[in-house]
Amino acid sequence: MTYNLKTLAVLTAGTLAALTSQAEARTFLEAVIDTTPAGLVRESSDRPGDFGSLWQDTVRGSEAIMKNGSSVWIVPTYTNHPTWEWPDRAEENGFPFGMGIGRQLIDSRGNERTFFFVNFVDSNYRIEPMVGYQWLARWPLGNTGMHVGAGYLAGFTMRGDYMWLPCPLPLPVAKIGTDTVSFYGTYIPFTNVLFFYSTITIDDAKRRDLPLPASSPWSSAENMIYGGMGWQYMDNGEEYAPNTVKNDSSWHAGMRHYSGRNWATDVSYRRADHDIRSGADLKPKSYRFETWAVQLQYNIDAFDSLRLYAGGGLGYSKMKGPGGRDSSLHPVTSLGATYALTKHLFLNADMFTSFSRFHGTVEGRDGDYLFRSMPTDFTLSVGWAF
Repeated sequence: MTYNLKTLAVLTAGTLAALTSQAEARTFLEAVIDTTPAGLVRESSDRPGDFGSLWQDTVRGSEAIMKNGSSVWIVPTYTNHPTWEWPDRAEENGFPFGMGIGRQLIDSRGNERTFFFVNFVDSNYRIEPMVGYQWLARWPLGNTGMHVGAGYLAGFTMRGDYMWLPCPLPLPVAKIGTDTVSFYGTYIPFTNVLFFYSTITIDDAKRRDLPLPASSPWSSAENMIYGGMGWQYMDNGEEYAPNTVKNDSSWHAGMRHYSGRNWATDVSYRRADHDIRSGADLKPKSYRFETWAVQLQYNIDAFDSLRLYAGGGLGYSKMKGPGGRDSSLHPVTSLGATYALTKHLFLNADMFTSFSRFHGTVEGRDGDYLFRSMPTDFTLSVGWAF
């Protein structure tokens, strides 16, 4: 409990310090307004006091971030459930596998201004989308090229345990990192958890809207057929219950179509077999999991031969074995990278998460039992582009 309270205190104190350090002779409210997109256009002291001018500056500032900012690849990393709030923390999900993208601009003061969209697995093994704006003040760590930062994020999320109603998110944020790779943490008071995420920032503003150069492998290859192997992580959210699941290998195949520089449509099939034991006196039984998925992916050109992407879409899954069978229609997300070895031979690595649910499939459990599998594939595949 002491550790998490100290962490919260540090995040909150850092956020207040970041805001007040920007205030100088201005009021606290003006300092807060200047951390919004409107503050990118002009300071509050130079703006008329009417709402219309504030709204116009907000729109102009938002457009500047989206147009001139760098693309951000966001990786949800870890969710900590403090023992003082979560006595059965082992039954909660600590791995928020998912994907995120954003657009980040460093202003004249060296502060970060970021718009973001993230999808991840919440504590109850359900999908949780989050969209919003993030501001952080930054301080360099000597001449190391690293810096620390503190600020806030403001946005909206939707959770299944809140009836999927949009919930506002004013949260404190702290970070450590460089201009390219950063690690962030925030405290979420609604659920009393600490949430951590990582980012890779690509300075692509000048080339993002330009045609692909002739040297790019993607300039002549709009389609890719791929296949490969992976390791599938599966968690039914019952670490101390009768069910245990053995994580195992998987295989997959698919096709991707690139539309211009940033967008791609991906269709894939994935399969894995997992041993499930229900109770200490039962032997593990093998169950087969199959998933067909279609996704829309956003690509970020890190280099001429390397693309990072984040995607999401719809999946259809089947689970079958000695305990029964069922099918599920559900969201899917992916986060990955594609490297062009040649103009036709591509290497792809990704994390693919399925939010499937199955009823009456596990041996020794009744027909109402819900198996929350959350299979996540960590894969490596080879593709032929044409």
